Amino acid sequence: MISEIEKDTSQVKTLESEVRQFADKLPYWGKYLAEKILSGNAISDDDIKKSYSYLLEELELKEEETKKPDIVINDYTASTGDYEPHLHLTKLEKVEGVNALTENQTIEFSPNLTIIYGANGSGKSGYVRLLKDVFYSKAPEKILPNVHLKNGHKLVNAKFTFKSNNTDIPLSYAQKDNAAFGQFAVFDSKGLFKQIAEKNEFEFRPAGLSFFAEYTKSINRVEQKRDADITTKNSGNTADDLSDLFDGKSEIKTMVQNLNAKTSIDDLKKYTPFSDEDEEKKEKIQKECDELLLASKGKEKELEKLEAIKKQLGENKTLIEDLNKYFEGDYLTKIKNAITDCITKTETAKAEGIENFKTNKIEGIGTEEWKRFIVAAEAFAKKQKSEDKVYPENGDNCILCQQPLLDDAEKLITRYWEFIKSVAEEEAKKAQEVLEEEKQAFEKLNFDLFPKDNTLTVWLTEKYPKELEALRSKLSEQKTLAQNIVSDIQSKTANERSEIKISTKQHTTIETEIDKSIKNITEGKQAKQLENLQKKKTLLEHKEKFNTHFSKFEAYVNNQIWIEKAGKANFPKHKITETEKALSEKYFNQKYIDIFNKECQKLNGNFGIEIEHTGSAGKSYRQLKLKGKEPNKVLSEGEKKVIAIADFLAEMQLSEINRGIFFDDPVTSLDEKRKSEIAERLAKEASKKQVIIFTHDLVFVSSLIGHCKDSNITNDCHWIENVEGSQPGTIWLRNTPSFEKDYKTSGKAQKYYEEARKTSPEQREDKIKNGFAALRTSYETQVVFGLFKGVVQRFEERVSVDSLKNVFFTTEVRDELRDSFYQCCRYMEGHSHSDKYAYKKPELENLNEEIQRFNAIKKKLADLKEIKTNKNN
Repeated sequence: MISEIEKDTSQVKTLESEVRQFADKLPYWGKYLAEKILSGNAISDDDIKKSYSYLLEELELKEEETKKPDIVINDYTASTGDYEPHLHLTKLEKVEGVNALTENQTIEFSPNLTIIYGANGSGKSGYVRLLKDVFYSKAPEKILPNVHLKNGHKLVNAKFTFKSNNTDIPLSYAQKDNAAFGQFAVFDSKGLFKQIAEKNEFEFRPAGLSFFAEYTKSINRVEQKRDADITTKNSGNTADDLSDLFDGKSEIKTMVQNLNAKTSIDDLKKYTPFSDEDEEKKEKIQKECDELLLASKGKEKELEKLEAIKKQLGENKTLIEDLNKYFEGDYLTKIKNAITDCITKTETAKAEGIENFKTNKIEGIGTEEWKRFIVAAEAFAKKQKSEDKVYPENGDNCILCQQPLLDDAEKLITRYWEFIKSVAEEEAKKAQEVLEEEKQAFEKLNFDLFPKDNTLTVWLTEKYPKELEALRSKLSEQKTLAQNIVSDIQSKTANERSEIKISTKQHTTIETEIDKSIKNITEGKQAKQLENLQKKKTLLEHKEKFNTHFSKFEAYVNNQIWIEKAGKANFPKHKITETEKALSEKYFNQKYIDIFNKECQKLNGNFGIEIEHTGSAGKSYRQLKLKGKEPNKVLSEGEKKVIAIADFLAEMQLSEINRGIFFDDPVTSLDEKRKSEIAERLAKEASKKQVIIFTHDLVFVSSLIGHCKDSNITNDCHWIENVEGSQPGTIWLRNTPSFEKDYKTSGKAQKYYEEARKTSPEQREDKIKNGFAALRTSYETQVVFGLFKGVVQRFEERVSVDSLKNVFFTTEVRDELRDSFYQCCRYMEGHSHSDKYAYKKPELENLNEEIQRFNAIKKKLADLKEIKTNKNN
């Protein structure tokens, strides 16, 4: 494909020029779409209609040729649609219906780097799931409702505020299809496997290569339009439907059954018109048919009679064959054996059962009531003993009269129990039921197969009296045998009975003779004449109907011709894929590889990753390999993460529209060196585009802020909390442990105080609460740096033992600091409070009072340090 693209070596090749060269070689209908795309225009439905019209002309499916304007292909100036060149996200607020996130929270974003710090379970995942739903992500997740609520779930909603050229662009969650959302991408660990283990698509590529995807979509729309027309033309009558218009057979019906795209309309017209002469012929033939039918009417009746007799004879034959099954030797032996079996099992039941209990002292032995009594008694007896004991035993009393049982009584009761467990009687009963079924079957047999007034009987009496008498005689013998078998069953006498079967050879012989008679009648001269006339009549009737529905046949053939021609349309998807693949390899893949390798170097991740590229339908894919294997199966967790970040950053750099990137805990499971390397790389990236990071790692947060300070990159860091374990997603703006050194004074709180003084009443309370949150952090910072002089810091592993010499404070100051901290917390909603520090709605003067209290305590700590220093000197 490249050799074809590069035939013209007289000028320097560029991606744009080669795309233009590809478009120039397209057929007019395709070139029309290509020019629209390369001019930066979105393809409208009207464009598709015009292109389709040009395609139909090419396929010779339009009678009139349209005047075609000349098409000049220019370099690709892909439309950026509503993409903004200077866009960044400034605020996320009014989040509802996302997991269990607390409502009425606001996250503000720096144009460079924003860090949202929070422990596991603080609500970061809920925000990230929302961001992955609205922005590009390789591992989007479904937004879940609050599992703690049984009902009352709100629909997902959020307000995103973007800014471009100092103009705010507010968009809701429902507007996530807006182009602004397409300019941001989310990286998270859940997409790791897809990035480094699977073949995955490039979301962002050079505009020139994007032409192929857009062009493929466009020709797919043209193809769909062609397919829809084919479906419409196929939705009418089929050849079978049209042939069903004709009763009987004729050359016209045969032709209609075989209508297709190769059928000539001229051939159809051979059967047109249906003239007056044809009508006269049809009437004349009809008259001749009527005369012949009248003359042959007697023969027709004879034919009808013979056909009826033949049918009845066949049914009679079947009935006799069914009867024979009951009188075959094997079946008779089966009956005899069933009688014998019943006799045997009955005798066994008597021997083992009821006969053993016959006595003059008790009436009703063997009755159902007697049997039920024994069963009930046995069940009641079991309740008198534990599971491992059996009633009766020596010394037991009667369970009814409580009199001691004698040996004979014990034996009798034991025999009762044995009797109810015996199967002999049940088997005897089943054997009797089998005999009863056989008896009923024989009693239902019908031997009167030749009733006196029956049509078949009358006909046989006249034509075949001897055969009829022989059949009746045999039926009588079978009837007698059936009566004897019923008697044997009733008396339970196992007699040997001989087989009696009725031969049906007579039926076959008679059927043969009937067929000969039918043949003689139908092959008569009149029958042949009538048959010929009927054929001529049918042809004329078909010709008349053919002319009535001629437009249907003509339309069907024309539709088939149209479908065949339309099926020859060439939608060169394979050529598009090959060209795109060749140009992608030449102008894009290597560029991506170079950027990816540079990113690996910056992240100290030179693991020897190789990249395989594929393309399909105007899209490009890459697969990362490490010595022929999936990196996912070879590299460590940290190494995989570094490779995935490098891949993500490389793709984002290739994007012409990306303005911001999000990261969700990108350094989980990494050591501090790796964290620092990634922090430095992301901080530098923040100088070029907006970077937003969610993390629970304080070391990483500290490293990010440190690298930003080193490179003079502005950043914001917010604290996300799950307050009291029931309010995940609570946001404290610009307030996080990583800022502890910035909270050594009350400056942050003082700043919020000044802002609250100047802001409107409806916004003032939020400013005051943030001021108290900042003051809370300042108190925590005083514990670290004021009381303990930085001996231990929350985001560093090293303990400063040397600083212990500076540690000095009194219990009075300690308690005062603790009391002041909780006084501050009582103005923060969501935090539990004791009665002493019950929640109080914050007012402006409250914040000022607490700031002054903090400053006083800070001075006391400073004074204590000076006193200690003076003593040491």
